[in-house]
Amino acid sequence: MNKDLILAQHQVFETDRLILRKVELADAPAIYDYAKDEECVKFITIKPSQSLEETQIGIATYFMENRLTCWGIVDKTTDEFLGTIDMRVNGDSGNFGWILNKSHWGRGIVPEAAQTLVDFAFNELGLKVITAEHFAENQKSGRVMEKIGMKKMGQIYLYVDKLERSVLCDYWALTGEEYEKMHG
Repeated sequence: MNKDLILAQHQVFETDRLILRKVELADAPAIYDYAKDEECVKFITIKPSQSLEETQIGIATYFMENRLTCWGIVDKTTDEFLGTIDMRVNGDSGNFGWILNKSHWGRGIVPEAAQTLVDFAFNELGLKVITAEHFAENQKSGRVMEKIGMKKMGQIYLYVDKLERSVLCDYWALTGEEYEKMHG
């Protein structure tokens, strides 16, 4: 089956505590709340957001353009918008990225959301490998990747425009075969 069709049929996911759903312009105030925070965006490639309008433009140009592969992370009980997660699909592989409002760090939210997408990627999309990378100094993201079964494959340099320099990043992967061994 066509991967885009499968993605289109799976626009909302639910876990015990979370709803993963499409990001909307109405989410802009919640996203701006953490996107303007230098600590929250320190380890991702975008600069801190300077205004609510800039955040709305970001939603329109990234999240709405990539609706099939980007989800908002929402607390199922309170309906609070907590962050975003995306899984960019290219052929038989996927690549993760996420950001979470720092007031929710350390609660296991990202591993819960990411595991849901890992299961979907291998069981429904039939992907062969999932990868992710993080700034080497951001060990919290590395712990998330470990929790969802990914293995550190090595380190690579990525050029980060906002820093105007290359940054050493840890590179992680999980293959379909490894996933099957863990969940078979």
